Amino acid sequence: MKKIFSFAICFVLLFALCLVGCNQSTGKVADNTEHLDTITKSCKLTKDYEGKSFLTDGIGEATISHYTDGDTLGVVLKKEGTSVTIRFHSVDTPESTGGVEKWGKAASLFVKQQLEKATGVVVEATAVPAEHDNYGVRYLGYIWYRTSDTEDYRNLNLELVENGYSKNHGNDTSKFPYNSYFKKAEQNSRAIKLRLFSDKADPLYSTDPVDVTIKEIFDNIDQYYNAETDSGSKVRFNAYLESVTVSGSGTYTFIAKQYDAETGKMTEIPVYAGYASSAASGMKVGHLYRVVGVIQMHNSKLQISGVTYNSIFGASNPEYTHPIQTGYYLTFSSSFAFDTHFNQTLYSDVTVVNASVTDGVLTIEGTANPRTKADEVGEAKTFTFKVNAPEGYQDAITEGKTFSVNGYQFEENSGVITILNYSDIILK
Repeated sequence: MKKIFSFAICFVLLFALCLVGCNQSTGKVADNTEHLDTITKSCKLTKDYEGKSFLTDGIGEATISHYTDGDTLGVVLKKEGTSVTIRFHSVDTPESTGGVEKWGKAASLFVKQQLEKATGVVVEATAVPAEHDNYGVRYLGYIWYRTSDTEDYRNLNLELVENGYSKNHGNDTSKFPYNSYFKKAEQNSRAIKLRLFSDKADPLYSTDPVDVTIKEIFDNIDQYYNAETDSGSKVRFNAYLESVTVSGSGTYTFIAKQYDAETGKMTEIPVYAGYASSAASGMKVGHLYRVVGVIQMHNSKLQISGVTYNSIFGASNPEYTHPIQTGYYLTFSSSFAFDTHFNQTLYSDVTVVNASVTDGVLTIEGTANPRTKADEVGEAKTFTFKVNAPEGYQDAITEGKTFSVNGYQFEENSGVITILNYSDIILK
């Protein structure tokens, strides 16, 4: 009985060693700089693609039109001559655009580097005819490419998994014809602790934010953004939000500005806040925030993406964003289109109570009503406006007149509004 028991133990140990040997052929932990393709090379493209239509036949040749991230790509279909977006099937790489996650930029760069040397690209759909993903915009598919006309096509989706940029998101059904390769690829990357499956640092991902001003970012772009790898530093700064734009797909982009008291000038940068489901979409125009995010390049312009909050505002609920100061930048205009993002910072035109000039500073006392909903106003509040009077000022602003203007309430709840330039005042 003891012999049988001992034999059983030896068999189990031998089996375990075999598994480790099969999945970790190198016998060492990966250093996260390696490029693996043994499994990818073993997966062959067997379908006929020449002269075929991706949309109707489920496969066809294409050229790259633009790069999005590690699992999304824009292509022009050769047969149709139309541009479509392909969402990589069985793959889900970390975020690298709106949100920024560890290994996200690296995955995006990997896709770009592999395809930039491609001499041929074939896109294979997951169904015939080609089908969309859950968003109804992107087509699901596999990207096949080769770097010379004499070599076999490689499955880029599979290559991402083999190199530890994504888990295998397929399963054992006929809808996932290459799943055995994907499964083996993930097992191997896990065994050697490659990228996603390691605790090593991602050289293209910043963890600790650098305290900067917006002006410093633009004055030292090369220090904070690497164009070659399309990766930026994580930064932190205080800024007020002046406006917001909501895209057709429902994403929010704010314009963050900083005021320099010494120069009297402002610098600005877009802050991409993501979809309505993001905590960032609830930020309000006119409030002063501490912004923490990653510098990105979007449409050839710098912006802040991957905005985070939980460690910044010290909130008990990390999904709620706390402004440093409410009502920092106020809009006084009865004709401005009401928007809930201007809550607590949008008022009606100012009605002048009195005005005077002392030592070249024009001080205006006036009343304005908070605008709470379209065509509704709250109880009037009194404000004091200060601005440098222009040369030769002749009491143009007097009791009873109205005007619209934007101004800064540098001290919260003080009711004192600083107007940068007299020309900003629009008399009615």
